Amino acid sequence: MPFVKIFHGDNFSKEICTRINKIVHLSLEECFHIPEDDTFQLLVSTDLKMNFVDKGYLLKNTERDENFIYIEIFCGPGRTVEQKKSLYKMIAEEIEQKTIVGKQNVFILLNEVPIENWSFGDGKAQILH
Repeated sequence: MPFVKIFHGDNFSKEICTRINKIVHLSLEECFHIPEDDTFQLLVSTDLKMNFVDKGYLLKNTERDENFIYIEIFCGPGRTVEQKKSLYKMIAEEIEQKTIVGKQNVFILLNEVPIENWSFGDGKAQILH
């Protein structure tokens, strides 16, 4: 059920975007136990000249650079703090290992949305009974 928006600079190739997309989905499967076919992810390219990101805010001994990505995950409530921490760690480490993006550049915001606020089409609230 998660809906994910991934904002990245216009310097990313289609291959890098595809890898990031896959990493985020597999991490959600592993940490949040979502179904394999529950994929709702949008990758949004942004103009690097229009991105204003603090290079060092809350980081130690490293800085963000032009490979910064912002991952916004909307999901239903109910995951533990440990599940969330595991998700953040897995996404950042996998992205660092498999792309040009260092983990200091992976910014994640998780939004828990009550189930009554979801409609998956047809003008219905499918999750409500």
